Amino acid sequence: MIKHSMEENRFATREEFLHGLHKEKMGELTSMSGVPLYNQNGEVYTDTADSHTLIFGNTGTKKTRNFCIPSVYSIGSSGESMIITDPKGEIYKNTSGFLASQGYDIQVLNFRDTEYSIRWNPLEIPYNYYKNGAKDKAVEMITDFAIQLKAPVHSDKDVYWETQAVDMFVGLVLVLFECEKDLDKVNLKSVQRLRMYMDVSGKGNEQEVFWDLYNTFPENSIIKYKLGTLYSLRNTERTFASIVSVFDGMMSMFLFNDRIMSMLSSSDIDIRELGDKKTAVYIIIPDEKTTFHFLVSVFIKQCYECLISSAHKNQSGQIKIRMNFVLDEFSNFPKISDMPAMISAARSRNIRFILIVQSKQQLFSMYGADAETIKSNCRNWIFLACREIGLLEEISNLCGSVYTSDKGEIPLLNITQLQSLKIGWTDSQALILRTGVRPYITNVKDFSVYPQSGYPFVRYRKKPIKEVETFSAVKYMYDFVDAKIKKGGR
Repeated sequence: MIKHSMEENRFATREEFLHGLHKEKMGELTSMSGVPLYNQNGEVYTDTADSHTLIFGNTGTKKTRNFCIPSVYSIGSSGESMIITDPKGEIYKNTSGFLASQGYDIQVLNFRDTEYSIRWNPLEIPYNYYKNGAKDKAVEMITDFAIQLKAPVHSDKDVYWETQAVDMFVGLVLVLFECEKDLDKVNLKSVQRLRMYMDVSGKGNEQEVFWDLYNTFPENSIIKYKLGTLYSLRNTERTFASIVSVFDGMMSMFLFNDRIMSMLSSSDIDIRELGDKKTAVYIIIPDEKTTFHFLVSVFIKQCYECLISSAHKNQSGQIKIRMNFVLDEFSNFPKISDMPAMISAARSRNIRFILIVQSKQQLFSMYGADAETIKSNCRNWIFLACREIGLLEEISNLCGSVYTSDKGEIPLLNITQLQSLKIGWTDSQALILRTGVRPYITNVKDFSVYPQSGYPFVRYRKKPIKEVETFSAVKYMYDFVDAKIKKGGR
């Protein structure tokens, strides 16, 4: 066994830990921002580099109060943008007033109280890609959305039906994209209306209209590819009905919910502009039910995709204003597709992630082997008290061991010590592991001691339920036939 001296492995000194961090006076505006890693005597030290941060902490360890909200204060003091997941609305309540005072464009996507939410149409961005010639990108985004829709009805026994239902959704959306010129009619209700033309129970004129519409597309089109199996099965009632039934299960959460349909029918926010002006988008999600959590994952992915597109248009390869994704309860909403690639590529595009999770197991349950990639791309690990033995062992091992004359080699921080980190009302402790820096137990403050906490929050603006316009396949086919007649076609 190799014996290590205390000098070879030890905690960082205060000076070593603070070296390279940005010092700012609590409550003052600053040119740079980051997660607060040390707070004492009215001074806050943050990592302002393009470093991602991963925060571990069980419920009750004050992750939100000691890190999320103070991070928003720091970001807001520097004029950078942010997208924040806010399970209880606590972050919004305690930060929106300050951000408003700094001239932020504040947007609230509220899945808890949809009447107090901005509208966001998840089909708008892929529709614009499609109409502007980036059809592959549009299909990719629609497919991501369909896979998220499928998750609640997933069954290992019915993978075939689910695959066909996903293709059905993608195909119907592409029909809508191809045929509808009015963006107001490009929405999920139109997709559902197209599905109704397929109703196998009647097999009447309306179903014939849909397949007449289908046959107007070229044989080599992606629409024919996605809907081809359904077309060949349209007279095989049981098989056809099984596929449509899974599709209906995917769409059922929207069917009789006028408020959510209204919320998702148009967009009050142009997410393509997020990298051009200082903006704060709060995503408020109920923590007691997960029905619409998948929409959070879709929104985050679409925002990221648009930010990357904006970065590519700039000579620097970066977006103009840094975007910070402050994702509280990160592993509680569905898996974001390509998250490992996203977090790997983000840093060079002026995009930064702050991920807050309750446990290592929760992260691995959602992301599997990809969780290691996500973890390894985070330069800063913040550990708060927890009782998850696997995480405790990993953190203890990462801190290393020291050699003592009486006990031999012992952990620098054992499991008992890790579980005993102080959680106070205004002052708490956290273990910080930073790449290239020795372990350090830091002091952090509750957000309530920050001067920015004194601003009253911005009141929600209530929106009326909007009448959702929809695409009509019947009208389209009448117009299509009429146009052919006028051109001398048959």
